[in-house]
Amino acid sequence: MYKILIVDDDAKNLKATQAFLSAHGFDVKTTTSPDEAIDLVKVEEFALALLDYQMPQMKGDSLAARILSESPNQQIAMYSCDLSRDAVKNSMKAGAVDFIEKTLPPAELLNLVNSYCNRYELIFRTIRTSMSKSESRQLIESIGMVGQSEVLAQTAEVIRKVAPSSDTSVLIRGESGTGKELVARAIHNLSSRASSQFVAINCGAIPRELLESELFGHMKGAFTGAIADKAGKIALANRGTLFLDEIGDMPMELQVKLLRVLQEREITPVGGRIPQKINVRIVSATHRNIEDLVHKGLFREDLMYRIRVVDVEVPPLRVRPDDIEPLVAHFTERFNRKNGSKKYFQRRTLDVLKRYSWPGNVRELEGVVEKHMVVSNESMIRPDDLDLRLYEASQSGAGRSGGGGGGGGGLTFAGFRSLKRDDELSFLENAIKETGGNKAEAARRLQITANHLQHLLKQGG
Repeated sequence: MYKILIVDDDAKNLKATQAFLSAHGFDVKTTTSPDEAIDLVKVEEFALALLDYQMPQMKGDSLAARILSESPNQQIAMYSCDLSRDAVKNSMKAGAVDFIEKTLPPAELLNLVNSYCNRYELIFRTIRTSMSKSESRQLIESIGMVGQSEVLAQTAEVIRKVAPSSDTSVLIRGESGTGKELVARAIHNLSSRASSQFVAINCGAIPRELLESELFGHMKGAFTGAIADKAGKIALANRGTLFLDEIGDMPMELQVKLLRVLQEREITPVGGRIPQKINVRIVSATHRNIEDLVHKGLFREDLMYRIRVVDVEVPPLRVRPDDIEPLVAHFTERFNRKNGSKKYFQRRTLDVLKRYSWPGNVRELEGVVEKHMVVSNESMIRPDDLDLRLYEASQSGAGRSGGGGGGGGGLTFAGFRSLKRDDELSFLENAIKETGGNKAEAARRLQITANHLQHLLKQGG
């Protein structure tokens, strides 16, 4: 359902036009106030804005200029009875795409609105946070994560069930970049320990000779450089939650001490003699197969059973492509706020982003969004603006999974990549010949953009 904004000081005409377009399936918002119209385009994206030209508070051309300064990609058509030469000229100069007469027959108005909505869908529609939220999306957001896929909603449901058991140890499994720390924070925030500290430590990022001191603390003089007593992460997390990221990398000698923490609920700092009682929940995470580490003698079996009373699996991004859209919207809004910019990804980019396998998961997607928002000189990031590697990897993946290009004798970009370099140019030439020399159609059949095809042809000389 396309959103239409109508701004007119004539309340009667406003009501009639809204009723007519609403009856034909459009989501129509109206206002008699130019200032309110400006506020609306700041928070919503409209397929088309219809503006009256002669309004007492502000003329249509001035309003168009103000709207475009807030939302550069907004399509604006003047909708007025004033057909004077100056009105048309000033409207087009301000950025309006058309000047529509109010006396136009309803059928013709509908055709024009439909044509501009089609143009919006193809060119201007961007990825933004949706106001309407599915049940899955609401469940995922309730734990502080972003997404709308059923598979992530199932993970969120497990988190909501396990979090209130504030002494139960949890092991979070998942590939790097999937958001395991977010899950750990959600478990903490939804528990009775939420008012106390959440303390995180990456067991694989700290040298083993320093990890014991970081975890358990040390007494003054315990070793060279220990010039004062220092509390460890476990003590700092007392009455709260300790998150042990990449616990599979913890040295064996420290695993014994951690087991004591879980069994006896006490710690002894390095160089200390008197144990300290602690009350802490242990949440661990790993991207490695913990059972395999036990089998290889790299992880204690008794500790494994202690830390994984409950398992929480965080699915990789490649199995939940439905989460890409809300994630892109989330990162876009964050970087726009951070940089004071107004840049958005065109909605058609989802076709490319959803086919890419995202080996770095959500962390990689965040980096891609940030990179393109930084390097882009335009307010809209189109599919052709995306990094070439996203095309190459996504198209190869599409070919392997059986995704076709819709005709063209079975031509696929994956087929192109399987050829030797000497045969690549012939492959592309044949693809173009099969379309009667139409490069745009050849690119469509290969499931790549016309710019990408041109790039490959230039590479081939």
